[in-house]
Formats: sequence, structure tokens, C-alpha cells
Amino acid sequence: MRYVTTALLIVFSLVVLIFAIQNREPVDVAFLMWSMSLRKIFLVLGTYVLGMFSGWGVVEIAKRLMQK
Repeated sequence: MRYVTTALLIVFSLVVLIFAIQNREPVDVAFLMWSMSLRKIFLVLGTYVLGMFSGWGVVEIAKRLMQK
């Protein structure tokens, strides 16, 4: 099982690396009065991380509500 996990980690890392190389061009991001230019890969990964944290928060709130 350890070899399968290692192989999947390597494949996932390669996919992320290829994705990062192909999405190096900058994009403009604007929110209200705030605006900045950043690379697509950072925008996509940042959105993914924010989604993970918000999903984790919802799960934790649901767990606490179910315990009461």
C-alpha cells in the first residue's frame, strides 16, 4: 500500500507541476477597490486552498451542531 501511495503522490505532483508550467501568464484580479496581477497557477491554487479551509470549517460546525 505504501508503494501505491508514493506512486499516486508522484503522479499528482507531476500533474501539478505540468499545470503550473502551462499557466505561468499573469491575470488581473479585481475585488471592489482592490486590484492586482498574479499568475494563474497562484489564483487556482489559492482558490483551492480557500475552498479546503471553508469546507473544513463547515464540517467542523456541522460536527459541533450534531454533538449537541
